[in-house]
Amino acid sequence: MDERFNRENFQLQSLPLAMAYVPWQKWQDIYSSEIGLQRGTIFAQLDKPFIGEEACDE
Repeated sequence: MDERFNRENFQLQSLPLAMAYVPWQKWQDIYSSEIGLQRGTIFAQLDKPFIGEEACDE
């Protein structure tokens, strides 16, 4: 086992802050400037409105 992950020896400073994978966005299905400002994105594929409690069955 890696010594950094030993419970008695665990030090957060030895770990990287974060690593992310973000694929390139393809320039397709682009909104106009006006619609993009209203929707918060110019990419139709990224337009995922927050529906909040509507998604709950309760």
